Amino acid sequence: MIEWNLVSTKRQLFFAFIRATHTLPVASLRSIVANKAHSSPRYRAAALRNLMQAAPLDVTLGRPFAEKRIIVRLHYGV
Repeated sequence: MIEWNLVSTKRQLFFAFIRATHTLPVASLRSIVANKAHSSPRYRAAALRNLMQAAPLDVTLGRPFAEKRIIVRLHYGV
């Protein structure tokens, strides 16, 4: 019988990156998102996700995820 793994290793790694960057201050998250040369795309995406959560509500305005991502990038200049 085949056992299906519902959570792939790539997804587990991404969620581990989200947990690892959750405790970082906003300045560190900004530098990770902006630094394409030294950070992997998954690590930068995890940092951006936490940066979106740290953004003030008057910036994000309760927008959907895709719009919020664009607004937060513009707000923090990354």
